[in-house]
Parts: sequence; C-alpha cells; structure tokens
Amino acid sequence: MTLSKEQLLSVVHEYWDSSNEFLARQEASPKRRKLDALWDEKLENLEPWNAFLRVLRSELPGYVVGSMVTPIDASFRCVVYPDKDSRPPSSCWIVVGCVSILAPVYILYGVECQYEGGRLRNHKASLEQPPPDMAFPASVVARKIEAMFGCSVVPREIAETPVPLFIEFKAPPETTLFHALFTSEPSSVP
Repeated sequence: MTLSKEQLLSVVHEYWDSSNEFLARQEASPKRRKLDALWDEKLENLEPWNAFLRVLRSELPGYVVGSMVTPIDASFRCVVYPDKDSRPPSSCWIVVGCVSILAPVYILYGVECQYEGGRLRNHKASLEQPPPDMAFPASVVARKIEAMFGCSVVPREIAETPVPLFIEFKAPPETTLFHALFTSEPSSVP
C-alpha cells in the first residue's frame, strides 16, 4: 500500500514534537514516549530484520552488509558497500536502505566517502541515484525490502518535504519527512 504525502505527514506528527519544549527537560515528551514504546515492541522480535540481512549477505557476495538499529531514529537501516578487496582506492559510495517503523515505507540513499589513512572519512549523504558500480546492490536491497517487509518506496520529492518538527538533531526549517520517517543523521554509518 502506497501512502500519500498527507498520510505520511499525519503519521510523523504522532511521534515527533512541533516545539522544542522538551529538549531542555529531563523527561521525554508524550510523543517521544510513544516512539520509545514502538521501538520496544520492534526490538522484541528482530528475527525478520536479521533474516533480511542474511538474505542480503547471500545475494551480495563481495559486499559487506551491515546494520544500524538506533532507537533514536525511526527506522532500521542496512548498509552495503564493496568488501576490502573490491573497494576503489580513493572513494566509496555506500548504499543505505531504511525501513521505517512508523509506516510501511522505505527509502534508499547513498553515503559518499573518501579514504584517508585507510579509513572512510568525509561522509556525505545523497538521495541521488547510485553510481553504476553500486546500482546492482541498490536494486537488490530495494527488491528484498519490498518482498520481505511489504513496504513501498518514498519518492525523493516527498522525502524532501519540510516538516515543522523537532527530530533529534534537526530543527525546523531543516527537518524533512525523510528525517521524521528514517533518520536525522543520514551520513552516520558504520
């Protein structure tokens, strides 16, 4: 089922605050407590996510598949990048697949990095199409998310819709539907 922009906006308003009143307080807002309760429920059964990761690893030999389950965000995230023997010498494009816990939607994006001193640095998130060498793993991640979780993709133009909400490290006017449904720190990857 594909949700409209209006439906997605309605969903995120249930879990994120439209004021920064609770940022200076010790206690969580009622909306944050609702998101925390949803995460508690999702974390009770990680087997569907772990099964998804196993399928990706079996279908993407030659790639490293990692996972980010961060309860401050609103999604499960997987990362796919070439293994050490296949990486380009100076830069890398990491495929990131996000499955929202708020709605049956997902998005793919990339994180561009440079190698410096044997480490990935200068992470920059990108909603652009993957480069040709990462198109295949991106298509596998998308197909498997759709098949295993029944999610539909959020188009870039909808993901970039501004929302007047405070989402972890983002505040209006920078917050978007992408941040509310998936992550406020898209360039942070393992």
